[in-house]
Amino acid sequence: MNTSQPQNCNTTMIRTHALLNIAKSIRSIKEAKNQGIEYLEPNIDLAAIQRKLDQLESQYYFNHQGYVTNLTDTVESAKINPYTEECKILSPAGNKRIWHYNEAAAIQFIPAKLAVIGAGIDSIEIATIYQALGSNVDIFITGDEVFPELDKDINKAFQRYVKRLFKIKPQAEITAFNCTDHHVQLSVTSKNKMLKGTDYDAIFIADDADSQLDLLTHPFMATSFPTVAWLGWTEKKLAISALNYKVINIPWRSLGRANTDVNTNGLTKLIFNTDDNTLIGGGTMGNNADEIFGEICLAIHNKFTADNIAHTVHAHPTLHESILLAAEVYNGTATDVLNEG
Repeated sequence: MNTSQPQNCNTTMIRTHALLNIAKSIRSIKEAKNQGIEYLEPNIDLAAIQRKLDQLESQYYFNHQGYVTNLTDTVESAKINPYTEECKILSPAGNKRIWHYNEAAAIQFIPAKLAVIGAGIDSIEIATIYQALGSNVDIFITGDEVFPELDKDINKAFQRYVKRLFKIKPQAEITAFNCTDHHVQLSVTSKNKMLKGTDYDAIFIADDADSQLDLLTHPFMATSFPTVAWLGWTEKKLAISALNYKVINIPWRSLGRANTDVNTNGLTKLIFNTDDNTLIGGGTMGNNADEIFGEICLAIHNKFTADNIAHTVHAHPTLHESILLAAEVYNGTATDVLNEG
């Protein structure tokens, strides 16, 4: 790319998703026990992880001519380049135990106990990374749902899945911080009850940028365990609209691929406009849900009908079959669905 204009390159996002992939690898090793294969606990070499992340991140800095720099350009040289001002270079926080997104992605240390304050994608992804690396994580949210913009059924399924990974404190209000050199103590009420004061080694404070997304035009994706993805109309928005619609939920426990992968807690949800049978909203929740989300985005963008989806080849056994089954259930032609009786 050659341009005279400064380039906006959010290298922190590159770093975060590399960390999420590391977290996924750790989770896969631990969950292999469910299939009769047990490994020793992973040894976390934080210095080696940081070196690899710095190397990866350095590939995405831009030099003053507007060209992407190569691996011979160091992170240090990028820091003094005025054209990288928008690259969100990681910098130490005023208090090393109070983190925002950049400080959390820097992986300065792995806290034994981490408090995550706020709902949304950033909160869940940071919680996912640190829990996999060995932190005990508490998440404090002001409402009852970790993804306020999504429907209750997706939130309920997600929060039921992650309760073994995190402790989610709903309707929480932070009334005081008490910082020391080694800990941060939070005073918190949850559901109008004062919780016992707890010392944390670090606090991550999220912003609410996720809730500003227009889901009708911008895909929503949290690369967590499980992954959550959505595009288009939700039941929350449809409840205050004049559109006629029908919701189809396909639990993944009906899929052969999900059963062989011990991935049965997921679901695929599609919403069709019943006036013309077009797909107007849809999403997935489960491990590797992001791998099939593109089909939903393509179908919504091209105004596919349930017939269009049902007559598209879906390989077996794959998670993609859940989208096929949802279309067939809508059409009343499905023959391969779970018998709930």
